[in-house]
Amino acid sequence: MAYFLNKKRVGFPDPRLSDADGLLAIGGSFEPEWLLNAYCLGIFPWFDDVAGNPYWFSPDPRMVLFPTEFRCSKSLQRILKSHRFEVRIDTAFRQVIENCSSVKRDESCGESWITGNFIESYCRLHELGFAHSFETFLEGRLVGGLYGVSISDYFCGESMFHIVTDASKVAFARMVEFALLHNFRFVDAQMYTPHLASLGAKEIPRGDFLEMLADQDLKRSYIGKWKTNTVVLLLGGNQGDRVELLMRALSAIAKRIGTVSQISPMFETAPWGFESDSKFLNQAVVVDTDLSADEVLGCALEIEKELGRCRSDMDGQRYSSRPMDIDLIFYNSAIVETPHLQLPHPRMHLRRFVLEPLSRILPDFIHPKLHKTIKQLLLECDDKGEVEIYF
Repeated sequence: MAYFLNKKRVGFPDPRLSDADGLLAIGGSFEPEWLLNAYCLGIFPWFDDVAGNPYWFSPDPRMVLFPTEFRCSKSLQRILKSHRFEVRIDTAFRQVIENCSSVKRDESCGESWITGNFIESYCRLHELGFAHSFETFLEGRLVGGLYGVSISDYFCGESMFHIVTDASKVAFARMVEFALLHNFRFVDAQMYTPHLASLGAKEIPRGDFLEMLADQDLKRSYIGKWKTNTVVLLLGGNQGDRVELLMRALSAIAKRIGTVSQISPMFETAPWGFESDSKFLNQAVVVDTDLSADEVLGCALEIEKELGRCRSDMDGQRYSSRPMDIDLIFYNSAIVETPHLQLPHPRMHLRRFVLEPLSRILPDFIHPKLHKTIKQLLLECDDKGEVEIYF
């Protein structure tokens, strides 16, 4: 039997008390404090009645995707490599949710549950930085996408749509890539569908799902507008005040490239490829940006120069001491091979001073060419160079 909620007081019963269909409660409000409280407890609104009362659900079992278990079919891999579609993030949230509300559904499902109340409330969550959209464009036209809510270190998928074949799958793949690059533990897919199962999602007991929520750390919530691309950089230097230079580099990166979303500890490392009495300090960072890979490279070179690096001093030398080095390691999962830029970084898997910092923030990110996680690459790395945590 469903519980009836007092609209004036935010609060839900134990989600384990929901009925066989997952219905837990009726009433309350679509205000942000109700929605956010619900998601933190493993509860979500599925539809509302003519009076605007939300119907809150917590089904058992729960459909969940662990990002490392995403199944990217060969056909989808070919589509992603073709770059036929462009994927953006948080640039057309209202258009995505409105398109999702127009999706034709099976007769058994009835009309869309995404009513005007849903649209306005989730747009409000988007404005507050908790709801996000992954959008697929073809020749500048929105042709697919998905939206959901992110709290702590997980993403709650709500709905997706496509008006061109495979457009929603491309958005889904980008969402999984984003989850891996930001070390999200899981994606809440809520209810079973064959389509979600084909992508690697699986049903788990609600009790297990609630245990995962018990470990959430709200301080890890990535609040605000998400940028379209994610670049992984390795910073390092062995001249001057190494800590101050790293801090200045991070500040400049945040101002010129984008939002610094993850930072590894600092590692003190032995010089690689040459001998020097001065050890390096290295640090890996994840940065969300609207810049292209070439634009990021240009900014990185400018920051290096401003922090004292003179590349002309290295003529004839492949490696040498320097106050600051900023290497591009990944740009999303892009594979780039041009005379001035290779991505992923072609020697990253050979260098322990790269893999150790990366493993602290992106252990499960999969190298797009080697098809191994960072932690796997670290285990297989033959480099015996000294790498120790400094700070």
